[in-house]
Amino acid sequence: MQDKDLAAVVTHSGGSYPILVGLGLLDKIGDHLPHLGIVGPVYIISDDRVFPSYGRQAQHSLHRSNIEAHCFIAPSGEQSKSLQLAEAIYNWLAERRAERGHAVIAVGGGVVGDLAGFVASTFVRGMPFVQVPTSMAAMVDASIGGKVAVNLSQGKNLVGSFYQPRMVLADVATLSTLGRRELAEGWAEAIKHGLILDGELFDIFEEHAEDLMAMKPDISTEVIRRSMAIKAQVVSEDERETLGRRILLNYGHTIGHAIEAATGYGQYLHGEAVSVGMMGAALISQRMGMMSEEAVNRQRRLLERFNLPTSAPDVEAGEVFRAMSLDKKTERGSIRWVLLEDVGRAVVRRDVPTEIVEQTVLSLLAG
Repeated sequence: MQDKDLAAVVTHSGGSYPILVGLGLLDKIGDHLPHLGIVGPVYIISDDRVFPSYGRQAQHSLHRSNIEAHCFIAPSGEQSKSLQLAEAIYNWLAERRAERGHAVIAVGGGVVGDLAGFVASTFVRGMPFVQVPTSMAAMVDASIGGKVAVNLSQGKNLVGSFYQPRMVLADVATLSTLGRRELAEGWAEAIKHGLILDGELFDIFEEHAEDLMAMKPDISTEVIRRSMAIKAQVVSEDERETLGRRILLNYGHTIGHAIEAATGYGQYLHGEAVSVGMMGAALISQRMGMMSEEAVNRQRRLLERFNLPTSAPDVEAGEVFRAMSLDKKTERGSIRWVLLEDVGRAVVRRDVPTEIVEQTVLSLLAG
């Protein structure tokens, strides 16, 4: 393993794992697996958009290292995060006589990572798995920290577990084929890291927004590494979200997840919904007397420079409030809100009045 590619190490109750970030890493995945004790067979899970380019590339790298690799190709989209598709993969693994010592490799975006990780965590009571994120959102957020899950019709990620990968390998070159919308929704999660914990990172986003949207290699790789390192640090400190630290990563997600659920997971990309949710959380922070109007406007201006939505007109308010009532951050009927005191300073509050929440959500949905 080359130190230049090592962006961070996640430590957890069962050990630790490396996060590798760089250009051209996908061609080297077969070189890294033996160092993790993985010698094959392995089972690549990808989707029909990613597999022709990057799933096949990973398979070729594995074969060059004499690692047998089988491939399951799921339909792309959030709808694939279902118990029905998980069962189809269980049957596929059983037909191939997959064993606990074999490994699952997720090659794709956050949907693939969540689905493959959920399957790996439950088939034969747990198989090793490796995250190979190929979207911006998966790199800076979903691939790190071991949250794996599928959705129910009532809400997102309601069936899942904490199950840590053996490695996260992020080849920044895979982002070159993403459209601007997919890039922007991923940058939303990285911007979130600056908003909650790293004001200097937020400053970099303000200084280089256009370069980052153009995916200029040097600055993009630097910001991705820095964002992934923030996520790695937080999940190392609070693996199972029991100490109050990891919940900071949910800034914008209470409203964001509710918007996704209310629209059937099809109208807004995850990062777009989180962008609206972050705007809601900032407005709640301002209405609670915690955050200045200028800080709220800084957030709004930056999100808009990345062509991210800051409101969600025409979404049904009743459906949003219903989904929020199922939020996993609810304790004793009260939502734990991640709010800001300033850019780079997040806190958790349980005392947000219902009328402020309702006023804020309705203002977001009005456009």
